[in-house]
Amino acid sequence: MGAWDYGVFDDDTAYDALDDLKESTDIMLEMEKYFDKAIQTDYVGYDEGHYALVSAAVIDSVINGTSYRCDDSYTEWIETLKEFDLTSLKQKAVMAINQVLSNHSELKELWEENKELYPKWCDDKCKIKKRLME
Repeated sequence: MGAWDYGVFDDDTAYDALDDLKESTDIMLEMEKYFDKAIQTDYVGYDEGHYALVSAAVIDSVINGTSYRCDDSYTEWIETLKEFDLTSLKQKAVMAINQVLSNHSELKELWEENKELYPKWCDDKCKIKKRLME
């Protein structure tokens, strides 16, 4: 696992997901695809979990103005997304987070091995989910 802390963007794979979203020509379609992959599978793989969590965090930033520890270009890029109405993706984002936090998730399994950071990792994702449910 290429993680250095428990936040959404504290992992190399999360930055891959973010780069893919930044390069997307249809960001809403891409995010929906990432959510669907997490929701519609019996087991959420490591990459799929990150792509779903990063997409949920992006929606959280755009809709709720939530700041994340991320590279400097993140905040500027989020501002360019304010023109999109991402509210239609909130429900799928919540469902995808639930899948990533379930017992059918590679990310959860890996984080459970870290007794110190697992509760913080889980709480961080639950807070995103809660904000998206408001």
